[in-house]
Parts: sequence; C-alpha cells; structure tokens
Amino acid sequence: MKTLFDKIWDAHTVETIAGGSCVLYIDRQYIHEVTSPQAFEGLHSRGAKVFRPAQVTASPDHNIPTQNQHLPVQDLQSARQLSMLENNCTEHGITIFKVGTPKNGIIHVVGPETGLTQPGMTIVCGDSHTSTHGAMGCVAFGIGTSEVEMVLASQCVLQSKPKTMRINVEGQLNPGVCSKDIILYLISKLGTGGGTGHFIEFAGSAIRSLSMEARMTICNMSIEMGARGGMIAPDETTFAYLKGREYAPQGTEWDKSVTQWKQLYSDPDAVFDKEVTFDAADIYPMITYGTNPGMGIALTHSIPEVSEIEETSRPSFLKALEYMDFKPGEKLPGKPVDYVFVGSCTNGRIEDLRVFADYVKGKQKAAGVTAWIVPGSKQVEKQAIDEGIRDTLEAAGFELRQPGCSACLAMNDDKIPAGKYCVSTSNRNFEGRQGPGARTLLAGPLVAAACAIHGIITVPDSLQLSNPVTQQLSNSTTQQLSNSATQQLNNSVTQQLNNSVTQQLSNSFQLMINQFTTLTSTAIPLKIENVDTDQIIPARFLKATTREGFGKQLFFDWRYDAQGNPKTDFVLNSPDYTGEILIAGKNFGCGSSREHAAWAIYGAGFKVVISSFFADIFRNNALNNGLLPVQVSESFLAKLFQVVRSAPSTTVSIDLERQTVTLTATGEQELFEISPYKKECLLKGYDDVDYLMSIHHKIEAFEKTR
Repeated sequence: MKTLFDKIWDAHTVETIAGGSCVLYIDRQYIHEVTSPQAFEGLHSRGAKVFRPAQVTASPDHNIPTQNQHLPVQDLQSARQLSMLENNCTEHGITIFKVGTPKNGIIHVVGPETGLTQPGMTIVCGDSHTSTHGAMGCVAFGIGTSEVEMVLASQCVLQSKPKTMRINVEGQLNPGVCSKDIILYLISKLGTGGGTGHFIEFAGSAIRSLSMEARMTICNMSIEMGARGGMIAPDETTFAYLKGREYAPQGTEWDKSVTQWKQLYSDPDAVFDKEVTFDAADIYPMITYGTNPGMGIALTHSIPEVSEIEETSRPSFLKALEYMDFKPGEKLPGKPVDYVFVGSCTNGRIEDLRVFADYVKGKQKAAGVTAWIVPGSKQVEKQAIDEGIRDTLEAAGFELRQPGCSACLAMNDDKIPAGKYCVSTSNRNFEGRQGPGARTLLAGPLVAAACAIHGIITVPDSLQLSNPVTQQLSNSTTQQLSNSATQQLNNSVTQQLNNSVTQQLSNSFQLMINQFTTLTSTAIPLKIENVDTDQIIPARFLKATTREGFGKQLFFDWRYDAQGNPKTDFVLNSPDYTGEILIAGKNFGCGSSREHAAWAIYGAGFKVVISSFFADIFRNNALNNGLLPVQVSESFLAKLFQVVRSAPSTTVSIDLERQTVTLTATGEQELFEISPYKKECLLKGYDDVDYLMSIHHKIEAFEKTR
C-alpha cells in the first residue's frame, strides 16, 4: 500500500542509480529572474539547449517594483536580471509572463490560478516555496540553481527520495483561525527542523474543510519546518477550483483527468515514516515573536520564559529576542506596529485580500502605520478592483499596489527600515529578511488588518477569544521526533557506487567541480543554532547574474555594523580563528532553496561545514557546488566546539573516502553519511548535468510510456 507521495514519485522515476539517487522526471519547471541566470549560463557553457521548453514557464516576481510597473526598472542590477530572463526565454522558446501583462505575478500564485499546476504532477522551481503547488496534490519542491540547470538540460533532476510524514489536524477550527494560524501553530510545535528529510502530507477534517487558497498557504510554509515539501490529496474542492482555468484540461479530457486524479490519495493501509495528530480546538490566532517561523505563540500568550527553552537552544533564543527587542515572558498585544505587509506567495491571493478588506471596511488606518497591500498576481489585482476591494481599501486609507514579491524579502524597493516592526503575512521572519535590521512578526491577514487599524499588536475585535491552553506534544510524539533527528549512522554509509555506475560517470562527465579527497585544517566555530540562508547571505545581495563574488558578503549583517565596520565580537572577524572548515550549530542552512548561500560559504574559502543537523536543500546545494556538509552527532559537535574554542590551532581532518571526521588533537573520530553517488562526484570532480544529458535516450523512452 502506498502513500500519495509514493504514488507520484514512483510514477516519475526514470531510473534509480546505485546508492538510491533517483532520476526524477519533472512535469513542469517554473523559473524566475533570481535563480535562473546562472543556470542558463551553465547551459550556454556546455553548448546545450533546453530539453523540453514547453514544460518550462517563467514569471519575473522577486525584483520587480510594485508601483509604476509601466516604467523602466530603476535598479540596474534588477533590470539586468529581468532582461536576462526575458532574453533567455526568447532564445530557448520558453513561455514568459512579462511584467505588466495579464498573467504576470508571483510564480506560485500564477501557476495554480492559470491551471498550469494540476494534480499528480512533479513540479520544481528555484525557490523553496514551490511547495505551495503541493496543495493541488502534486509533488512540488524547491531546488537550487545547479538543479534548475539539470531540469533545463534534461527535464529531470537527481534526488534522493525523501521519507514520508503525515500531519493530521482534526476537528473544528476556532473563530478567526485561518490557514496561516494552522501552519504557524504546527511549526511552533514541531520546530523548524521537525520535517527535515520528509515530504509532508497534510490531512484530517480541519485540513479538508479549507479552501484551495488556504491549502496553498499550508503547503507554502511546510518548508519552514524543514520539510522537502508539503501536499494535500486532491478532492472535489480541488477539482472545482481547477475547472475552467485556462491551461486545465477541457471537455472530455477534463472528465478523463478527474477520473485519474481521484486515484491520488494515500491508501488506507499506507504507513508513513512519521505521523502526528493535532486537535484543531487547540489552535488560535498566532503571531511570531522571534527570528524564525518556529518562534510563534497564540496572540494572547506570553513569550516563553528562558526556563521553558531547551538549554542548548537558549543562546539562540536570547539572541533572537535581543534582535527583536523583546523580553522573555512579555505579551505582544499593545506593542507598537510601524508597518503592515499583506501579500507574498503565502497570503497574496484574493481570499487574503477579502479577509483584510472585510475587517477594515468602514474603519481608518492608524496614522503611524505604513501599509503595503500587494496582490500576488495581475489576476488577483483585477479581481480586487472588480469586487470593489480597492475602493474599500482606499476609503480606509490604504493603497492597493501592483503584484510582486514586494516586502517578503529585501530584494526590491519595498524594504522595512532598521528597527521598525512589521506585521507581515509573508513566510519568513529571519533577521534582515525584510531589510537590514527590520523586525518581522508573521501573522495571518485578519491579525494584520487589526494591527493596521489600531497601530498596535491587536486581537481582532471581531473575535471572542478565551485564553488558550498551551498543549505540548505527547511524550511519545516528542520521543518519535527526537529519535528521528538523532538517528545514528550505520555501516551502510560506506557503501560504494557499483562498477557499472562508476564507469558510466567516468564516460559521461566533464570535470566541473573541484575534487575533494581529504582535508586537514584549523576550523572556525560558529556556535549558533538555526542559521538560515538569509543570515548566511542577505537577500539584498542576490541580484547577481553570475556565481562569483559572494564570499565577501558571507554573514554580512553579523560581520559588519551599519557603517560597514567589522564587529570585533563576531567569530569570523577574530584573528584567533582561521581555516577551511566551518563548525556550526544544529539546523544549519534552513530557509531558501537558492544556491547563493553555498556559493558564499565556498567563495569565502570554506571546503567543509560541520553540524549536527543540516537543512535538506542546503545539503543538496552544498554538494552540487563542491562544498562538503559533514553531519555529526550532537555530542561530537559539542566536543569539537569545546576543543577548537579553547585551542584555535587545533586541526580537524576530513577523509571523504573513509567518511570520517577526526579531531586530530585527541584522535576522536566519527563516521558521517553521504550519498554514494554524491561521494563519487566529489571524489572525481563530476557534476550531475552531463550525466543527465548522457541518458537522454532513457528519458525519451520514459516519456513515451506516460
């Protein structure tokens, strides 16, 4: 018996190579201006063409302005990225929804609303929130730029098959609770690494009661708990949403498709690697207080006390509160709000704008609040105008802007100033996510509306909320999660690629990345947990069109003050620590699928990152760029920190062939795990694209069977 995920993944597997890596066929790739230029550059350097241009769709969204879109883009770097996307699409015959045209918008909004996204598909994009499309019953996930190139070149991507997880939310939702509250609640309980290594299916009566757009919000943020992606089984709600959309099947083809889609569910006896259940009655309107989406509480709750936080996580907890200028035990209602942002691929759909407009109708925006209401697409913008939402907003003192990613990330003109608080319906509250020094509080559109009207963090006055009881995960569930996260390595990690695959690699690949065999080096200890991709390299530095130059921007906001002077208390600025090995706290690299974080670390001279826990996407991106992620036990990581911090001249030795990491001062050693295929690539300096291009005949044969 199979899970929904297994059914779709297995049906799209062209072949499985030694060590378990899958050649996965992709039905549709979405691209945008930020993560595609370097992929096309790679194609050009190989003299290759896009393999299946009809299965690629582009929409510029990250770098576009949300005002005066009829005028040329003023930022030269943004303009260059946009121009390169358009030129690359024209050269390769790829459909592009240009800025200002009726179908333009955030790609994760455009895909479903046009009917390009359909149940049973495999979908990828160089953006972690590709998981949004899983709400339609797809296997959809974010990939790095190297993988964007793979799909352009072959319509396939090399991936290890994730484990499966099901999250059930049962029962009736409380008044005022929206999908954003559900997912923030789940992340607060499971943590930002609770789904790592897994593809999550969301199920249960509360999930089934949601609209399609609400389901998209849930799946959109599945990545924020470390999951590879999220999905919901298609049902009549899905079919009703999709019927009649431009690219959806029509006529008899529609009936045939629906018959097939109705088979897309997890079999009753299907077994998941993890399964947890929550009671919808325990969920109330949520808001975040820290610098990752897992730091969330019910709006009427207090920030946790230090004593409630696991001891090893307390330094990161206190660091986050210092950044936000909050204190343990504080309540948030009554705190001043400077900005409100409604939009993004999380909450920029028409239903989100309706909720916001319904609340502010007949009221007036607080004088001290700057509010940006940004539709997710031109279609949403048109609906908002046709339904009178724009008129309602303007009467209340708000402005409906033009579509784009806007203030979700600080890549365009919509930035939050340093020190200011923004209640945001987007997906990430990382340090500097909305601008250097900006303080982000994630919430749903209803809470955002109340904050915009009152100018302070406010419980919406339309709700009668009791003080909710904080329910902890059961001991069994907690133990289940803990055991999964700390699972010890076994002897299988030393398994080698079989001779036939090794020969195939040798015959097919060019030397594309630096080879790695052994490394003995001093190390730099970065003892911080939950280091995200925006901390590794802030989003404002992502307007480049090549892979070079990111090393100097590594940990920029931690390394330098507002005047550009090095902060003497940051470890990378200490003359005591040098080396080619970075030792980091657990859950390193969480956040975006963009490859720039790996480029920055490698560009700064690091060859290895050691941690007790890596985000899945970062691990893949690192390996694709010759950067070795070495995962060790928490106890061995603690030992490394202790020895290196007390004796900076201590060296650490990495042996890739033997898969060992050794503290040379003591001889203490651990094995680490790596995909046999990726191990061979690093040892020989191969990359994946040439391999996939070498099996075009197999991919073409696979296509004929579908």
